[in-house]
Amino acid sequence: MRAVRIAFTAAAALTLASVVMGAVVCATQSGAACPNWPGCYDEQFLPTVRAGLGENPLVEFSHRVVAGLTGPVVLVAAILGRRLPDPRPRRLAWLGLAGAIAAGVFGMLIVRVGIPWWLGMLDLASALVATVAMLLARLLLDGPRWAPGRTARLAWAALGTLAAMHLLGIAVAGPDSFTRCLGWPLGVLDADRWPALQWLRLGLALAAAVLIVLTAVAAATRARTWPALCLLLAEVVLGFALLAGAGGVGVRTAYAVVASLLFGAVAWLAGTTSVRTVVAEPALITG
Repeated sequence: MRAVRIAFTAAAALTLASVVMGAVVCATQSGAACPNWPGCYDEQFLPTVRAGLGENPLVEFSHRVVAGLTGPVVLVAAILGRRLPDPRPRRLAWLGLAGAIAAGVFGMLIVRVGIPWWLGMLDLASALVATVAMLLARLLLDGPRWAPGRTARLAWAALGTLAAMHLLGIAVAGPDSFTRCLGWPLGVLDADRWPALQWLRLGLALAAAVLIVLTAVAAATRARTWPALCLLLAEVVLGFALLAGAGGVGVRTAYAVVASLLFGAVAWLAGTTSVRTVVAEPALITG
């Protein structure tokens, strides 16, 4: 079981890390810094070292390394999961592998030929599905009973609302707009498209914040809710900083990273509130 635990833990961490690194690449506009794939340049595989976050090839290449490790580690977890009496973690690992492979293919296409916004939505959806699948797989490793109640339904509603909000960000984002990066909406922007969908994103953001707080209050005695609440507060503070004009690359990157981690924290909260530990009944002693 130790090898299985390590594999599933590493797979869950890497799928979330891939989403976080993708957000960093977007926020720093480093995607075009490595114009070739899989190597960084036509004549050189590794990136050149450059100071600063903005348009840094090392940032883009680091994302490729993390994404490239994710698939094999998830595959190892799925194979090792064959030893488990509970098939749920293994099935979720195969789902996570499919999502990781799809996200990797989309990432390659973005570098080589570019993709339209609707494929960008599929790219992000694949990465988010892989993350949720592997977090749940790790959570179910010890065979708890799946028993979602009212609190779990609140958490899953928050997670679904967050996913819809992030996916719509890619749909409405204008050319080279920061809106396409993972993050909460900063208002209805003239540089972006479809104002009606932008207003919808704002509504989804408000609904997600309310659902996260309600879930945290309801689950306070059953799960660690402080990571989601702290990340939500940090995202709000960083959002106000951006609206106030502190739009440097560091603030933008922190905003995208916190949004990514918040999605992972809400996914974990949804999973932990949906399971019950199975306690073996004591054996009956007869004289």
